[in-house]
Amino acid sequence: MQTNSLIQKLKLCPKTYFSVKDIEKLYDGNRKSLPVTLTRFVQKGTLQKIMRGYYCLKIQNVDFESFACEVKKPSYISLEYALYHHGFIDQIPETITLITTTKSQKLHTAEKLLEYSHIGSDQYFGYEVVGNTLIATKEKALLDELYLISLGKRSFTI
Repeated sequence: MQTNSLIQKLKLCPKTYFSVKDIEKLYDGNRKSLPVTLTRFVQKGTLQKIMRGYYCLKIQNVDFESFACEVKKPSYISLEYALYHHGFIDQIPETITLITTTKSQKLHTAEKLLEYSHIGSDQYFGYEVVGNTLIATKEKALLDELYLISLGKRSFTI
């Protein structure tokens, strides 16, 4: 059966999450029937929906940092989340905060809130690649935070 074949192919993928486009590449059936197949998989619990257009096999295995960088491009993790990552703040942020050159946006997933803040393309720098994730250096994360505070777009409680 082709649906079992699809799940087996997804299990072999190195990613912990899949866009509909990713799944389409692996799907052997009629492309028009894919939305119905995905709905049935979610109803059976074979797949879990992260958010519109994105699925996973197990939500607890999803690499949300990498996912956040892929959902909206270009973007890199910065602000409070990066400051926590670098050890500048103690409390684990509930929201993954990112910088983007596209419009600011908040996206709700099944487990996390992703918050994208806009900056100009001339200020889109100062990040490093860690695994499959782009994350601001500690200096750039602080700079991004101070910049957005100066514009009145963010506040930071110490």
